[in-house]
Amino acid sequence: MTMASNTYDTIIFDLGDVLFDWDEPKNVASLAALPKGAMREMMNSTTWYDLDRGLLPAEEAYKIMGEELNIEASLVQQAIDAAALSLRVNEQWAELVEKLAAKPGLKVYAMSNISKEHFEYIRTLPFPWEAFTRVFTSAAAGMRKPDLCFYQYVINETGSDPGRTIFLDDRTENIVAARSFGIRGEVVTENERTKEGRIFRFLRNVVLGEPIALAETFLRSESGKLDSIYSEKGVSFKDNFAQLLIWGLTDMEDIIYLLWPDGTPWRGSSRCSSPDDNASVASSTDSAVVLNDKTRNGKKPRPLQDGLWNYFTEKPVGTTETFPADADTTSIAYLTIPQEHLHRVADPRLVLDAMAANVNVDGIMQVYFTDDRPRICAIVSVNMLRFFLKYGGDDLDLDTDPRLAATRNFVVNCLVNNAVMNGTRHYTTTESFLYFVSLFYAELRAKAENNSIKNVNVRQTLKRHIYRSLVQSLGKPGNPLALAMRVRACQVFGIEKGLLKWEMDELLVLQEEDGGWPAGYFCRAGRTGADIGSRGFTTAMAWRILKDYEREDCVA
Repeated sequence: MTMASNTYDTIIFDLGDVLFDWDEPKNVASLAALPKGAMREMMNSTTWYDLDRGLLPAEEAYKIMGEELNIEASLVQQAIDAAALSLRVNEQWAELVEKLAAKPGLKVYAMSNISKEHFEYIRTLPFPWEAFTRVFTSAAAGMRKPDLCFYQYVINETGSDPGRTIFLDDRTENIVAARSFGIRGEVVTENERTKEGRIFRFLRNVVLGEPIALAETFLRSESGKLDSIYSEKGVSFKDNFAQLLIWGLTDMEDIIYLLWPDGTPWRGSSRCSSPDDNASVASSTDSAVVLNDKTRNGKKPRPLQDGLWNYFTEKPVGTTETFPADADTTSIAYLTIPQEHLHRVADPRLVLDAMAANVNVDGIMQVYFTDDRPRICAIVSVNMLRFFLKYGGDDLDLDTDPRLAATRNFVVNCLVNNAVMNGTRHYTTTESFLYFVSLFYAELRAKAENNSIKNVNVRQTLKRHIYRSLVQSLGKPGNPLALAMRVRACQVFGIEKGLLKWEMDELLVLQEEDGGWPAGYFCRAGRTGADIGSRGFTTAMAWRILKDYEREDCVA
């Protein structure tokens, strides 16, 4: 169970235009005999409303409406009967209703504006009526939607909690009335009445589904194939960056692939041969420096080049034919690689020194380890600072280290002044910045548990402005990966999960039938601006979000 799937225990369906569709009437002549617009006029008349409420018998209502329209009552009856006979069951929704009704702890009801006579007819249609705990009709209740008294009546009769209830209807005024009670109301449009519709997916994924298990099945079934993609062109390619991010989120070593800086291809637990595969490994309590200095069986320490990671694992796609190592992939690699694999790369101190020396005219550390691409990026800067925080030693203080002052100030100023609201040259969304800077803050917070004096200024500044930025971001639309990054940023920062209800529901709605999420996008090719996403990365992040919330719920 997830936070979202535990939220709702009652679902109330409208019938017509939700669970039932309208076909072209077989007796078209009956409708054609009415004056133009007559059917709409009748359906919006007080006589029709009284018919719905059971206050008028059908024959009397037809007579009154005929008089109001100056036509025979028999024509009114024939037209209304022809429309009723055109109703057909929406098979996809009928199947879903049965599945929802079978879920333990979930009650399913119907609530419809319908006359006694037409409800008697509709009950003869091949719909799984037994799935409903109860059907509330306007005729039987003497009330109709959107009368608030009808909703209160249903709430009282069912004993439902409005905050745990979903109401589905095709008319906006009926949804507004439901929402006024605190019920989650969803307008069902014609486009929604398919398996691909958002509301259908909401019920399937949020209320009925097991998103964690489905996501893990997807990740494992796509093991070694979780490639990145240029979103607009649909061109897939293999890269280290997304693989490292997936590894860090899931700890599933066996589903990813890498190309280590020394040129060794690697597939998780398959462990492609490398000269150092048999190197001894220090205990997990040893530092990375000791690990690299003393566990190589007398071999020379790895050179700097064995610590500089390339974004791509194969021939570059969508950019120049040759592509230099970059500080972003390198930082993420060292932040992700478990202790037992650090013997494969250069001592992190060598890499940190190379980063600190590779600065622009403003003293800000640069993206690429090459002179012909002088680039800086606020988000890459965040990840470099995270790398320094992890491997810079116990004496490192980001508040006072002169090597990092310009990069630190750049990151802080970008956060304080919302400079990354439109992304950067290398990243497409502000959520990318909020995600990585929230991880940075969480790591500073963890570090402070052992030493609260160091890094105090940068930590407090980040805390104040990350909170503001995250709260301001809530409720805004975004692509699937941006949405996942926003939720994960809030989660690691510590935003109350009750504030993320909209984001969580929207994220779960996006899960596809194979268990994965759409690729979305979060970074871009610097030269062309082409957006880059990854189904694997989005799914891994959604999986981790749900797993962590599940763990919290279990502890609570």
